[in-house]
Amino acid sequence: TLRKKIKKYFSEELNVKLPKFYGQGSYMMNTMVTPIDGEYDIDDGIYLEHLKDTDEKDWPTPSTVHRWIVKATEGHTSEDPVDKNTCVRVIYKANYHVDLPIYIKKDDESPKLAHKSKGWITSDPKALTDWFLGEVQAKGDQLKRLVRYLKAWKDYKEDDTKFPSGMILTILAANYFVSDYPDEDDAALIATAKEIHTALSESFSLVRPVVPGEELFDNWSETRKSNFLNKLEALVKKGGEALENQDKTEASQKWREVFGSRFPEYQPPEDESKGNNSAIK
Repeated sequence: TLRKKIKKYFSEELNVKLPKFYGQGSYMMNTMVTPIDGEYDIDDGIYLEHLKDTDEKDWPTPSTVHRWIVKATEGHTSEDPVDKNTCVRVIYKANYHVDLPIYIKKDDESPKLAHKSKGWITSDPKALTDWFLGEVQAKGDQLKRLVRYLKAWKDYKEDDTKFPSGMILTILAANYFVSDYPDEDDAALIATAKEIHTALSESFSLVRPVVPGEELFDNWSETRKSNFLNKLEALVKKGGEALENQDKTEASQKWREVFGSRFPEYQPPEDESKGNNSAIK
């Protein structure tokens, strides 16, 4: 519906070629988790087709194209659209929002994102999605599940200690995925987390696998790096204890220390819980 409204605005108000759209982020990667608190978001990229054959020096400012999308989406929900630096956000009552970043992609060039404070900057989320889906194709759907587990862990454990973004966790999971446990997500998660911890302990570095290929930990302080390594170490330790514990009730409690209440408590089957009484009879 938002796409239709935006197309209508470009046709009737701007009288230009209609934009194209491409979903991006965890929604397209199928790695989305619902946050414990706060809103979840869907990202839908808008590609301005009527400007793709013009020189960048002739492009309107990012603020101008942002205003177009604000105007196009006004009144869509009861809250006004929020004009952020990197996107226009449409907020829904059901505790989620749709982010609308705006791009221009010239043929044979990487897309440029309309960033209100930085200008037109190189950014290609579609390439990142394609890269990740290629990793999934090569390594299996378990990789997507591990990303969701890592995001759920971050969601529960993040407090004053800032974790990496979901995107960074996604790339780390793909880069250090351990394929030895195809039928055991719990063991695969802990093995992969251990690999990530080992790699970052040796060199705390991660390069975006697609353009612009920047160092993703560039602005991290030594304290923040150390804190995240400690969190990873705790995940490996607690998960290892859960894996080794033969008592399912106790093991589930260990996992709840990792994921919180979204991980279910183990409830023994009725016949199992009454086993001792049956034996006495």
